[in-house]
Amino acid sequence: MGLSFIHHPKRMKRRTQQEMEIPNDVVIEEILARLPAKSLMRFKCVSKLWSSLIRSRYFSNRFLTVPTRPRPRIYMCLQDNNDYSNSVTLSLAPDTTNPNCFVVDHNLTSPRVGGYVLQNLCGFMCYSFMRKPKIYNPATRQLVTIPAAIKSPNITPVPPEEEAITEFSYYFGYDPVIDQYNVLWSTGVYLKHLGETRSQHLVFVLKAGGKGSWKKASPTPPDYLPHTPAKRGMCIDGVIYYMGWTGRYSLWLVSFHIRSGDFKMIQVPGRDGDEVFLRTMENVSLIEYGGKVTIIDLTNLREKGMLDLWAVENAGNKKSWSRKTMVLQSSQLHLVISNKTIYNMKGTTDNNKVFFIPVDMFSPFYILCYDLRSNDMTKIEIKGIPDHWFNIDRSTVMLMDQSETLVCLET
Repeated sequence: MGLSFIHHPKRMKRRTQQEMEIPNDVVIEEILARLPAKSLMRFKCVSKLWSSLIRSRYFSNRFLTVPTRPRPRIYMCLQDNNDYSNSVTLSLAPDTTNPNCFVVDHNLTSPRVGGYVLQNLCGFMCYSFMRKPKIYNPATRQLVTIPAAIKSPNITPVPPEEEAITEFSYYFGYDPVIDQYNVLWSTGVYLKHLGETRSQHLVFVLKAGGKGSWKKASPTPPDYLPHTPAKRGMCIDGVIYYMGWTGRYSLWLVSFHIRSGDFKMIQVPGRDGDEVFLRTMENVSLIEYGGKVTIIDLTNLREKGMLDLWAVENAGNKKSWSRKTMVLQSSQLHLVISNKTIYNMKGTTDNNKVFFIPVDMFSPFYILCYDLRSNDMTKIEIKGIPDHWFNIDRSTVMLMDQSETLVCLET
């Protein structure tokens, strides 16, 4: 007996249509998540629903996971050291006709934003101005000003005859596990004649809906020693890192764990027993290299074309240092050796590149970009910098790459 099949084309067509139907809100979300932040800021005006969606933390996190997101944008921060209110943040775009050139995108320039830039973190620029920490989002143009930790940096009485050195700095961090942004304020006083260091630390948590406030952190020994903080820090996986002095020639790496509130410290090694390494911070900076907090030492770069990388290694509960020395390619040594231009390291990227910026600004303006992974150094021209910046006696220049974020911070 043969078999017969009865076809119901209309029923199958209707069922297929039902199975393929996708809710409009899902379609809208998927489309919006692939748009640049600048467009999304305009689309908030379309409706209250769109505005609520775009401002939500859920959508902000979804925005970061889109695989087609463009590469981070390079920003150049300029500050007049004679007039701290005179600052600007310039957005740089690759020159389509020259691979070794960036051009200022004046449509994305942010005047009077920058100050002394301390960190770039998760799409935010974090800096200090008039003793107040500020957090700027170049994608949304949101600027958050946090109250100063204290009105006066003098945290401890100092005897009249005592010579004291006081330092303070702000550090910014984010813990992705608990989705929390923190600001750490660290200050220390070194009493020269007594040979004693005293320090204090406060933490500000940026909470949804505001109502954040400074709270005292209570570090405990033996993992902690009083110290005076050094400028510039960084954050990796919910841990804030910075360097601090426990004595005149005793430099330590300090870590603050956002979730637990614990401080830990590990002493910075000397360079071949040379005390000079511990006298100045000019040639030493913190970077992230291979997912690890790393000290980059540029002391031998100008004379020998060499630099050292000191990375923190975890061995159970014990931490240690590993050292890696890098030597520039012979064809690129002329960029730093016997060169009249003096460069300082003023910026990094997420893909292990560091920027060397001339101490003095002059036109045409060139920087050096060094790729730590491929050991390749490139000379790059930056075009379109406003002319008046070349006439300023003392200025600070810093470069950084920034991924776009839609997160809206509240204090």
